[in-house]
Amino acid sequence: MQKVKLINIGCKVNFAETSTLKTKLEEKGFTITEKFSDAEIVLINTCTVTNNADSDCRAAIRRAKRESNGAFVGVLGCYAQLNSEKLANMPEVNAVYGIKEKFQIPELLGSQLRESNKSIEVSELISLNFDFAYSADNLARSRCFLKIQDGCDYRCTYCTIPNARGNPRSIPFEQLPEIFREVSDKGFREIVLSGINLGEYNSKNMYYFEDVLHLIAENDFGVRFRISSIEPNLINKKIIDYVCNSQSICKHLHIPLQSGSNKILKLMKRRYTSERLFKDILSIKSINPDVCIGLDVITGFPNETDQDFQQTYKFIENLPVSYLHVFTYSERRNTPAADFPNKVPMKIRKERTNILKQLSNSKLLAFYRGQIGKIHEFLPEKYSENEKIQFGHTSNYLNCKIISDRKLENSFYLVQINEIDTDNKIIATLK
Repeated sequence: MQKVKLINIGCKVNFAETSTLKTKLEEKGFTITEKFSDAEIVLINTCTVTNNADSDCRAAIRRAKRESNGAFVGVLGCYAQLNSEKLANMPEVNAVYGIKEKFQIPELLGSQLRESNKSIEVSELISLNFDFAYSADNLARSRCFLKIQDGCDYRCTYCTIPNARGNPRSIPFEQLPEIFREVSDKGFREIVLSGINLGEYNSKNMYYFEDVLHLIAENDFGVRFRISSIEPNLINKKIIDYVCNSQSICKHLHIPLQSGSNKILKLMKRRYTSERLFKDILSIKSINPDVCIGLDVITGFPNETDQDFQQTYKFIENLPVSYLHVFTYSERRNTPAADFPNKVPMKIRKERTNILKQLSNSKLLAFYRGQIGKIHEFLPEKYSENEKIQFGHTSNYLNCKIISDRKLENSFYLVQINEIDTDNKIIATLK
């Protein structure tokens, strides 16, 4: 059968879906290859969260056709859902697949490969089912991304994802115990719970995200669980308690703040205030100061004045958070914010991004320094035979390296945090 090269662009959910597509292709007899030169088919799973993501998708398409010596190129994912006609006009593209069609690709390819015409398989996002997906994120198979939720209906004014992914849907709650055990039996030791809006998990039988965490906390599945991301308005006392106190749930939260200015949050149509998030983060740290908290922030949103930006900077500076993911605002077609007045010049947007990245570096270093001397649960991920170094992460997301003359088994270890090296990696020793 034909050889297929898969390319993934985007989030953890995309990564899990690409891996699941790989499995489905193999079940149909296709062979997966890593080399463009061997590929007869190249499938590109795309992202459209920013202009840069769009550019990356188009560049990947052109490279695929060029380096594969003219292979059949199929494009799927969020960018494909929203820009099917634009993609069909690219001479490098042979087929476009929407969100509903992506897991039908192994069946669709047979006839498409025999036809000379371009194929556009993109449906409207109505009556969507939940498509299960999970993926290993490294060769050691220590950690996997497990999609339990998809879609979003928040309609933030800067975001195209509801149009690309459709309304929220979730895996049935009663299936979760079996899936958790199955993933554990495959040798994984960490499951990253993933979704487009994970905290909006809502099974049809009225189970919610906090019920998922309760299930995890009350059972031993032989793995630890990490929350990929959760919206600020969905954080509540039960979720805080599970993250701070459960042995099975990683001491780590990643929260899309986006701005510390309530004026900007209102323009974005976010569902919280900065004061509420400030209170929740202080509550988390008062219960367990070792919890790692990361924030997403957008700089240069329309109408963001110097005063608004300074408000965001001071807000974050005064928060006991560990790191930032900073994004420069980019106009997205068919979003309300694209038509907002008082746009911030791109030069100023990027300047603000760099300022927050510097703040992130200092926050991370301060968090790391505060962990020196403490003992944490460590999971090995990658081993360097040449350097005799074992790399991995603790439950609270410390990026650690351990000097070891052997590769550690795929299991949990207690380590003591000793020092920070020049690469901002923590040097630890086994206890």
